[in-house]
Amino acid sequence: MTAHQRPEVLAQAVYDALERAGNRGLSLEEIMGETGYTESQTRRGISLLRESIPELKGSDAVYTYDPAENVYRTVYIPEVAEMYEILRMRGEATRSYRVLTGTILPHSRKSKAKQLRTLKRLYEFVVDETNEMLEPAEPG
Repeated sequence: MTAHQRPEVLAQAVYDALERAGNRGLSLEEIMGETGYTESQTRRGISLLRESIPELKGSDAVYTYDPAENVYRTVYIPEVAEMYEILRMRGEATRSYRVLTGTILPHSRKSKAKQLRTLKRLYEFVVDETNEMLEPAEPG
């Protein structure tokens, strides 16, 4: 493999490997083995799937990462897709919360401070709620 591959080539190779795996899905290492790409190239291919594959552009086609089994899939499994979206929301809310508390709030003028504190509490709530949603259910 060459060091540089076009994004659509990386995405197509990852997509083909995931399609061959079907419901079983593939771990990152397995995708690397199937495609012959480095970890960086494989991650890039995964991140570009929806933008680079013609049949996935503008569609509701789903590829998901299942944190429980540590695999990527192109098959829609509602529980996995839901968990994946919750993880994404938690990540985005955590990142935004850190930017807000570490950069914006310390430098805000008094006129915006109340609104920013409200936003901070909202992000805290989202992060806490997503953490609760991701905790294993206790047998009842």
